[in-house]
Amino acid sequence: MRALSGAAALVALVLVAALASSAPASAASCPTQSFLDFNHLAYASVSIPATVRLPPGSTVGGGTIDQPTSANGCKREKVSVQTHTAGSIDPQVAVFASGRPRALFVIGSRCSGFTGPAFWDCLTQPLHFDGRQLTAISYPATPAPRRTLALGASLGAAEYHGRKVTIRRIEGVDPDLAVGISGQPSTAFLSPRTCPYSGFSNNPKYDDLLRCLQGPVWFTFDPPGNEVGGTVVGRSDRPLSSAVAGASISLVPLPVVADFVPANHGALKTVGHVAGQVNLQLPKVQPGLYEAVVSCPACASHADRGATLFAAGSILITPKPKSSPIIRIISYALALAVVVAVILTLRTRRSRTGVLGALTSFLMGAGRGGSSRR
Repeated sequence: MRALSGAAALVALVLVAALASSAPASAASCPTQSFLDFNHLAYASVSIPATVRLPPGSTVGGGTIDQPTSANGCKREKVSVQTHTAGSIDPQVAVFASGRPRALFVIGSRCSGFTGPAFWDCLTQPLHFDGRQLTAISYPATPAPRRTLALGASLGAAEYHGRKVTIRRIEGVDPDLAVGISGQPSTAFLSPRTCPYSGFSNNPKYDDLLRCLQGPVWFTFDPPGNEVGGTVVGRSDRPLSSAVAGASISLVPLPVVADFVPANHGALKTVGHVAGQVNLQLPKVQPGLYEAVVSCPACASHADRGATLFAAGSILITPKPKSSPIIRIISYALALAVVVAVILTLRTRRSRTGVLGALTSFLMGAGRGGSSRR
């Protein structure tokens, strides 16, 4: 089974613009942003302002960039690059790509909740505590009310942005994953590997990062979706406790684009067992977006006492194409589209249900041999 191709990524980015927009798909434009596939993860490009000095450093590996070749972003190409460290930023958070000195490729939602100079201060001046580099993510200021984290016991002190701060445990969160700071209850400071695509939301339904932080395990999937019967590789973002290791994994259809366990999840059918890396063969189910749900009676839930089912990352399951090769490309592209949509942290959360509906409808049409809108 082939993984996502460069052509698939091309179509995916076009579809993200069309499906995530509040305007009709036919009126939407293509994204002009570039994306980097590096170390099994996807990074989005951000232009570095002239006021920010961020020297490139040592080479950390090879990657592939999907970039526009036309002004409107609708024509794209795949380019192999070498990636380099960016100043002292951990490469699991942000990297440079060869030949692009003023573009930084940033993972997921790191430093979301910060804008302008504060965003760059967040990236380039992370919190250093207990020998680790921790990068901030905040709940958005709007829409109100802005959510806060329950901060617990003090873990020690550190210097952050020129002042001494008290590091606090976040209730229900392993401090190896994330910590808080006294006086900043809406901000979490994450280790580089933790919850790479998840962000905070003031709407509890879409508060994926809080669920990720409080869960016993969380996976990134490569590819992020595949055909029925295909295989995806899940990689845990954290060391596994003895309680969750070997726990069963099931796939549950999602009614909206968010990571959670739906209340009406129906019967659970095991497709794999929790490990640091797990290969999941996708079952014969209806195409759509699914949550990897971990069943772990031995896990103590900090967010919801007594819970035994935990969200652990989402996967898009596409139909097997029945006509031309372009349908195969579209199916793979839609898988990446979901992840790119998450990476970009769609500004209009109210559109997420519509995005999922459009994705599912498109998938069904593709499986029947339909064509994409041009």
